[in-house]
Amino acid sequence: MIVQKPRKKKKLSRYTVLNIIMLTIFGIIVIKLLYLQVYKYDDYKERADVSSTRFVAEKAPRGKIYDSKGNILATNTQTYTLTYTKTDESQERFYETMDKVFKILSENSEKFQDDLLLKIDGNGKFYYDFKTTSADSRKAVEKLFKRDRGLHEGVQKKLFKDEKGDLTDTQIDKINEELLKMTPEDTFYELVKTYDMYELILNPNLNQEGKEKEKEAEIKKYTNMTGKEITDLLLEKYSINDLRNYMVIKDTIKMQSFKGYRAVTIANNIKRDTAFIVEQKLNDLPGIAVSLTPIRLYPYKNLGSAVLGYMSSIGSWEESTYELQGYDASSDLIGTAGIESAFEEQLKGTKGGSTIKVNSKGKETEKLFELESYQGNNVHLTIDKDVQYAAQQSLADQINALTTTGVNGEQPWKSATRGAVVAIEVKTGRILALASYPDYDPNLFAIPGQLTPEQSEKYFNPDLEKFGKEFISKTGATGGLDKLFYKDEESGIRDDSNDVYPRSFYNYATLGLIPPGSAFKPVTAVAGLQEGVFAIGETIFDGGIFDIHPEIGYKPKNYGGIGNGPTDIKKALEKSSNFYFFETEYRLYNKYNGGIEAQNKLAEYAWKFGLGSDPNGKQKLGTGIEIPERIGTMYSFEEYKSAKISTSMYAFVNAFKKGEYTGRTFIPFDIEKLDDDSDELKAAKQALKDKILARLELVGVDVEKATDDEFNKSVEPEILKIMKLSTKYKETIDSYEKEKGIKVDLENEVAKLANAVTLFTIDQKTEMTNIAEPINAAIGQGISNFTPLELANYMATLANNGVRNRVRLVDKITTQDGEVVKEFETEQVDKVDIDPQNYAAIKEGMRRVTNSGGYAQTVFDGFPIKTASKTGTADFRSDDEKYKEIGRQPYATFGGFAPLDDPKIAVFSVIYDASRGSFASMPARAVYEAYFKDELIKMDPNYPSKSSMFKKYVTDSPYKDNKDTLEQVKTEEIKKP
Repeated sequence: MIVQKPRKKKKLSRYTVLNIIMLTIFGIIVIKLLYLQVYKYDDYKERADVSSTRFVAEKAPRGKIYDSKGNILATNTQTYTLTYTKTDESQERFYETMDKVFKILSENSEKFQDDLLLKIDGNGKFYYDFKTTSADSRKAVEKLFKRDRGLHEGVQKKLFKDEKGDLTDTQIDKINEELLKMTPEDTFYELVKTYDMYELILNPNLNQEGKEKEKEAEIKKYTNMTGKEITDLLLEKYSINDLRNYMVIKDTIKMQSFKGYRAVTIANNIKRDTAFIVEQKLNDLPGIAVSLTPIRLYPYKNLGSAVLGYMSSIGSWEESTYELQGYDASSDLIGTAGIESAFEEQLKGTKGGSTIKVNSKGKETEKLFELESYQGNNVHLTIDKDVQYAAQQSLADQINALTTTGVNGEQPWKSATRGAVVAIEVKTGRILALASYPDYDPNLFAIPGQLTPEQSEKYFNPDLEKFGKEFISKTGATGGLDKLFYKDEESGIRDDSNDVYPRSFYNYATLGLIPPGSAFKPVTAVAGLQEGVFAIGETIFDGGIFDIHPEIGYKPKNYGGIGNGPTDIKKALEKSSNFYFFETEYRLYNKYNGGIEAQNKLAEYAWKFGLGSDPNGKQKLGTGIEIPERIGTMYSFEEYKSAKISTSMYAFVNAFKKGEYTGRTFIPFDIEKLDDDSDELKAAKQALKDKILARLELVGVDVEKATDDEFNKSVEPEILKIMKLSTKYKETIDSYEKEKGIKVDLENEVAKLANAVTLFTIDQKTEMTNIAEPINAAIGQGISNFTPLELANYMATLANNGVRNRVRLVDKITTQDGEVVKEFETEQVDKVDIDPQNYAAIKEGMRRVTNSGGYAQTVFDGFPIKTASKTGTADFRSDDEKYKEIGRQPYATFGGFAPLDDPKIAVFSVIYDASRGSFASMPARAVYEAYFKDELIKMDPNYPSKSSMFKKYVTDSPYKDNKDTLEQVKTEEIKKP
C-alpha cells in the first residue's frame, strides 16, 4: 500500500509579492490613464485649453477733437508699451526679470509706470502723493488705499479678534480710525510683508528637491517677523528705492488680480530703440511683452487746455462705476475736465483684442481669434485755433508784464497771476476762444505715472506754506501766513479760501466767480432807460460824491471821488460815472416804492442778460456750455436776504460774547456752541438761534408776524434757560459781581439781552430792505458775482440787440468716416427788449471808452474797427485793510463787442488783482485782430507792420494749420511730453 504524504504549502516569494504589487499599481495607473485620456478627455482638454488661453485686450483709439476749421486739437499716436504677465515661470523668476527690465529702462533713460500712492522723496522720507488738497478727500483716498491692500485685516484682528459675524458701523469706524494713524513708513513696512518681499533674501538652495521642510521653516521664520524687521534685513542688500520699485509692480499685480487675467503695464511710451532691445531679450524675460498702444496727443500743447481737459487714470473710488461700463479700471484712461470728460461717451472707442495661446513664459504661441477695435467719434468744436491763441497768449503775456516789469510805466502788481478771456460769436452763441490762466500742457498727463515730483506738487498738491512765504515777501501782505492760508489744526493742511494760489486745473473762465465792477453798468443803463427813470439826453451833475440823497444813510463816490460835471448816459458810460448809475438805481428803487419789487428790478434785467438766475426758478440755469460751469449771483432781495441770514449768526454770537451791541451793554452772554456744553445747554442755545433765524426768514414774506414786543417777550424764556444751564455764564456773573461789588439782577439781564436780540433782528431786517445794496449792485459790486463766461454771454446778448443764445463749444459729432452723428444748432433762450434809440445811445457811450477820453483809449489806439467797450475795476474787498492783509488788489475787467454797427464777436476778459480795468483790455484787442485779420489787411495792407500785437499774435503765431500733416506723423517722431 502506497501512502501519500501531505503536500507542503508553497510559500510566496518576496519577488512574487513585489510583482503582484507592481502589477496592481500598474493596472491602476493604466485604468486611471484610460479614465483621464478616454472617458474624461474632453473635460480635461477644455481645462488645459483655458489655462493656456488668454484674451489680450486691444485699446481703442479715442476720437479726434477738431477746431472749427478742421485743425486737430487732440488725436492719438501709437507708442510702445512694456507689459508683464503673471505665469508660473514669470512669478518664480519675478525679481530676476524685474532687475533686468529696470536695468534696460534705466540705461535708455526710460521711466517705468509708477502710480503707487506711497512715494519716497529725495531725502528717503515716505509720503502719500495725494492729488487733492482737501483734508476729507485725502482721508478717503488714504483709507481706501489701505483697505484695498488688506491692511485693515491686521487691525481688525487686533481690535476684534474674537468677533464673529459682520462688524457694526462703529467697529468699522474704529478700524478706519486706526488705519489713518498708520504713517507712510508703517504702510511701507506692512506692504513689504503683504507682498512676501522676504523672497528676495530667501536661500535659493532651499529650492532643491528634498529641501521642502527647510524652506517651509525659513518662510515661517519670515512670516513671524514684522514688516519693519523684514525691511531692515532687505536693506542690507537692497536700497529703499529698489524695494519700492519691486513693490510698485507687485502692487499693480495684486490690484489687478481681483479682475482675472490682465497684463500689467510696466512702462508706457518707451522709445522704439528701447522696445527693440527688450524684444531681443524676451527669452530671458518671462512674462514680459512689448506692444503698440494708442496714447493721446495734443499737437498744440497748452493751446485750449481749459476747453480740452486732459486724460487721467480711473480713481480707486470710482472703479466700480467705470467697470460696469466696460472699462478696465487698472489701465484705461478717461477724460478729466473739459471736452475730454464731457464727451467721454462719444470719444472713447470700442475695444478689440485677441484670444491667444501662451506657453509657460506667457509668450504667445498661437492666435485663435481676433476682434477689431474701433476708434471713437470725432468732436468738432466752435473754437477757432487762431483766435484761441491770441486770447491765451496775450493773456499770459499781459499777466507776465503786470507781475514783472509793470504796464504803462506803473509798478508791478505781484499778485496779478490769474485771469480768463472768453470770445463768443454774437449771432450764434458759439465760443470762439476760452482761455484760463495759468494753463497747462495736457500731454503731461497722457501717460500715467510720468510726472516728476515737482510737477505732481505743482498741479495736485501745492506747498501753500512755501508759496505763501514767497507771496508775502513779494506783495507785502501784512496778515501773515495763517491769515493768507488758514491752517487746519487737525490735518495740518492749509486752505486757499482767499483765492491767492494760481491753479492750472481751475477753469477761471467757467468756474471763477468775480464781481464785474463797472463792466456791469450797461445793464443798469438798459434798465434805467427802458424803465424811463432817465431820458437819453437828460443830464445830472456828477459831483464825485453821491450825497444828494441824505436819507440813504451813506455817501458812495466815484473812483477817487472825482466828479464829471453834467453827465448824460453816453458820458456816464464813457467816464464810468458811479454817480450817474447810483442815481439810476435810486430812481428805480423809488419808482417801485422801495419794496421787494424795487429791490429786484435791476436783477430782472440782469437775469435776462444771463447774469445769474432768478432764485425762484423762473430762468433757465446756466449759459448752456457743455463743460462744468458755476452759476453767478445777481443781487436780489432773496439772494441778499439768504446771504445775510447765513452770516448773521456769526455777528450775533460775536457781539453777545463781547457784551455790547450798538451801544447797548450787558454782561457777556456766550451762546457759541461749545464741546463742553451739556446736551441740554446745546439744545437751549440752538433754540434761541432758531427763533432768531425764523424771525429773519419772515422778512419780506406776506404773512402775519409777531410784533417786536411779542418777539421780545418770546425770547426771554430761552435766554433765562441758557443762563441757568451755562456754567460759563455763572462764572462770568460771579466774576462781574466780585469786580463791581454788586449783585446782578438776572431778571434785568434777561430783559437787556432780549432787547438786544430784538434790536439785532430789526437791524438785520433794515439791512435786507434798504437801498444800500441795490446801489452797490448798480455798479457791479456788492454780492453780485459772475463767471467770465456769463459776462461774455451778457456782452454777446447786448451786442445781439438783446437776443440771448445758448452758449456752446461743440458744432457737431462725426464718425471716423465723416458721417454726422449729431449737429448743434443756434438756440435762443431769452430776449431783452431794448428800444432802438436807447440801444444806440448805450452803444455810443461804449464806443467812447476806446476813443479819446476813454479808459481803454491807449490800448485801442490805431485799431480801425469801431468797437463798443466797458472797463471795470472790481473790488475784492470793501475794506482797504483786507487788501493789505492778504496782498490782493481789485480785479481788472473788460467787456466789449465789434464791429459797433454790426457786431460779430463779443469778448470779456479779467485779470485778477491787476488793479485797473484798462489792463484787461489788451487781450480783447488781440482777439479782435485775430478774428478780423483778413478785414484788417483789406482795410490797410500795411496794418501788420503798424500793429505789434497783430505781428505777435497773428503773423508770428507758432501754431500753424495741421489739417493734413498730422496724420503722417510717425511713432518715432512723437516727442515724449
